[in-house]
Amino acid sequence: MADEDTELMLRVAAGEDAAFEPLVRRMLPRLVGYFRRLGADASIAEDCAQEVFLKVFRARAGYTARAKFTTYLFHIARNHWIDVYRHRKAGPGMVSAEVLRGDGDGDGPRREFEGPSPQPDQAGSHRELVAALRRAVATLGQEQHEVFVLARVENLRYQEIGEILGIPVGTVKSRMHAAWRQIRAVLRQEGIEPP
Repeated sequence: MADEDTELMLRVAAGEDAAFEPLVRRMLPRLVGYFRRLGADASIAEDCAQEVFLKVFRARAGYTARAKFTTYLFHIARNHWIDVYRHRKAGPGMVSAEVLRGDGDGDGPRREFEGPSPQPDQAGSHRELVAALRRAVATLGQEQHEVFVLARVENLRYQEIGEILGIPVGTVKSRMHAAWRQIRAVLRQEGIEPP
């Protein structure tokens, strides 16, 4: 794998512990945001992210680059979230519109609904569309929500998502299709004709 994160992790695996710091610095906000979008509050998301990095560091000697580092990291993150879910005896909550808003904490999703800034005369309708999209995403079931977050927010390829979730690429595609179908249905109920 030729990406910079994978190269850094390979250096860590080879015993260069100092290479772990830039890796954590770059990936920590994404990981915290991932846990937030799965329903964790800010402190739990931060704790989960730190615990995931601790697991990665402890297992560093056994790391091999079979996939991109982000795939490896999100696989561990997902398994950690399942452990948190089991420990709390309550399912990971669906993301709320408040979490999707990001509220200025720097770890809310930005990419999935943001595009080029609208013209001043279109700003109101753009805000309404973004708000409607956030509400629609909040209605997704757990499986569709998880795939949607990994694909649209984390910008991972379907192959990577399949590896993280332990499901075939066809299942990823099916869940993403179901997510978009649900989002479009919710938008239509709100009187918005989706693209």
